[in-house]
Amino acid sequence: MTTGDRFVPTPFVMRSTALSSLALLCSVTLLSGCACDPTQGAWHPSGRVQTKGGKPFYLSTKTQKLLIAPGRLVITPVDNNCAPRLEIGNGTDQIALQLHAGELTRNEIRIVGVTHGLSANIVGNWTDIPQGRPHESYTTESCTTYGYCSKQETEKECHDGKCKTETHTRHRHYPDCPGSRPVTIRYDYFKRAYRLAFLNPQNTREKFGTYEGVTEPFEAEIERLTGACMAY
Repeated sequence: MTTGDRFVPTPFVMRSTALSSLALLCSVTLLSGCACDPTQGAWHPSGRVQTKGGKPFYLSTKTQKLLIAPGRLVITPVDNNCAPRLEIGNGTDQIALQLHAGELTRNEIRIVGVTHGLSANIVGNWTDIPQGRPHESYTTESCTTYGYCSKQETEKECHDGKCKTETHTRHRHYPDCPGSRPVTIRYDYFKRAYRLAFLNPQNTREKFGTYEGVTEPFEAEIERLTGACMAY
């Protein structure tokens, strides 16, 4: 949906299951001191840029310089907790910006150019558009429930002042017997639509250029339904 100059996400926004898993994986690996794959979580929208008055402009940092002209532009947001970044290329040259905390959120990007030594501010957002191709898969998952099962229990037995620990297998009702339950996972296909603007840092109402792009369809989980847990 478009409101004035702002691209407003639709109310129904689902993140890719792969990305959600990646975020968890990265959090774990960061806490454990391990590095995760910085190439994961990259989105590749195909899009075009329009520039002010149809004139090219340079997007530059202290060490990088990129000519942005009307037409095709490759913008790759990398939604990765280990190394979030934004890559912008014109087919010949590329600028890669390592993003700071808070600059890349669930569906927005806001870069203040001066914090990167960048010649423009970059703002934008995106939305995931359902393609109307829902489907389901079925699996099971482990669980625990009240039931009759076997467990090993350790007991301390003492005779004539001498004690020892014995382990016995007990067969009876427990509140946490192992079991399984059915799971239905519903998916749909989505396209992610991006809209970004390159703003004059001296006058943020002035746009050097605007970009719009859409990814190829991707599969995402939209609902997970679980049945009753049954003891083995």
